Amino acid sequence: MTSVSPFVLSDKEPFVIGVSDLSYFFNQPRRCAAGLVLFCESGTADMAINLRRGILCPNTIVLTLPGMTLMLENASSDLRVSYAAFASDLIGEAGFRLGPSFFSYLGSNPFIQVDEKVADGICGWFKSMMYTYLDHDNIFRRTIVKNRLQNILLEMYDKIQRNANSQSPTAPNRQKELFHKFISLVHENCTEQREVTFYADRLCISTRYLSAIVRKMASISAKELIDRAVIMEIKILLQNTTLPVQEISYKMHFPDQSYLGRFFKKHTGISPTVFRQQNQ
Repeated sequence: MTSVSPFVLSDKEPFVIGVSDLSYFFNQPRRCAAGLVLFCESGTADMAINLRRGILCPNTIVLTLPGMTLMLENASSDLRVSYAAFASDLIGEAGFRLGPSFFSYLGSNPFIQVDEKVADGICGWFKSMMYTYLDHDNIFRRTIVKNRLQNILLEMYDKIQRNANSQSPTAPNRQKELFHKFISLVHENCTEQREVTFYADRLCISTRYLSAIVRKMASISAKELIDRAVIMEIKILLQNTTLPVQEISYKMHFPDQSYLGRFFKKHTGISPTVFRQQNQ
């Protein structure tokens, strides 16, 4: 497995285009500073973006916003994904007129399967992006990239919205809204709050109603979803920092190192120390 992310940006190069097997993300949650547009050309894999899971297969498009956590499991040997990675300020410029609700919706619906006609258009978009990416002397390079990024964001929003409406026609809009707010609250607060009652109170609904919504939308309990987020945060700290486990337990607001160890082993089958040793 490669130890280097394919999505390395810099001040001089705020976007990068390429093709990867995404092995950097195999079986390990990694937080990505860049925003991504991904298009699966071949192969399959199970993919988790924050707490949302989907299947990568040919003609799958994925959008991730800066700061999201990615992980792949059960990837086939022929997995091939075209990618376009963008710095957060470039995404901000491209989406300046789209509004926060636009990105909130996309962040809640990152996976979309498209037909061959749309897939051909996406392939054409990547070819155009690659041409501009290699044309370093173009004085309008950043403006061209910004405009093309806005185009793909709008295109994906249209397809994701239509797909979501067709796949979940029975879920009331209010329940979808509460579920998406719950997911956002979990990511904002899971390092400190691990009880369902906290999130139900923030949403001004009962724990029973919140649990029913989460079970309907995600097929798991609200507590399981919270615990997944906590485990992901612990794994990121174990993999990407040299903090002692005791310090991690403090940052994650566990009573002590032993409590964190028992929690982690319950959900992963191994201790934090063993996990860190296996993933160095």
